[in-house]
Amino acid sequence: GCGLREMNLKSGPWSSFHSLIAGKHPGTPIREAAEASNPIIPVGSRSDSKRTLKGCFDELDLLLEFKSLMLHCPKGVYIVPSAKSLREWKGVIFVSSGPFKNGAFRFTLYIPDEYPKARPLVRFQSSVCHPLIHSNGVLNLCRISWSPSHHLWSIVEYIFKCFHSTEMWEGCDKAFADKALKCVEESLLCLSLPEDEYSLLKLVPLSDQDYKEAKSSLLKGVCVRVDISVVSC
Repeated sequence: GCGLREMNLKSGPWSSFHSLIAGKHPGTPIREAAEASNPIIPVGSRSDSKRTLKGCFDELDLLLEFKSLMLHCPKGVYIVPSAKSLREWKGVIFVSSGPFKNGAFRFTLYIPDEYPKARPLVRFQSSVCHPLIHSNGVLNLCRISWSPSHHLWSIVEYIFKCFHSTEMWEGCDKAFADKALKCVEESLLCLSLPEDEYSLLKLVPLSDQDYKEAKSSLLKGVCVRVDISVVSC
């Protein structure tokens, strides 16, 4: 099961942007409101204010990236910004086919300050025996010819292909299949480890009965909510 807390724009890493445009200038276009909310600045502090405004617009860009990702996210992949920073997104991919089938691999997407000029970094929590994943868990993004025109959803699509597309690994003999199965087992064990306190992506175990009821509700189009306060991993 997967529980997501609602993101509150009035708190957390995006609060500075909300406080900047809210209050005195409701309904004003974003950039006009931000400029109007900025009082006359002494000569010595103008550069600091510009950095603050730039940071707010960078946060807005990341929130728009997240909204775009929600429209393009592949099936079985769940990802959400951390409550600690909008530049650190926590995710998990549930693999449905191929040698890594039934695996559930947690990962973190790190977004550099220079994004989109600089490429993000992806690191998996558990070890993954994959030709494109280093021993330290970092995903090799060499097959993406990165440019500022790319979006974060293209990185998530790449992660999906790494586990589901045969062209992303060099053959699948018995030795590779055995190593992949070990990785699947380890990934499931990692789900029981304590989660990052800033992660808004909460995974909770479900009994067979809870699973059947949740599946039945989803098939009927009914929203399913799990009380994570009474369930521990």
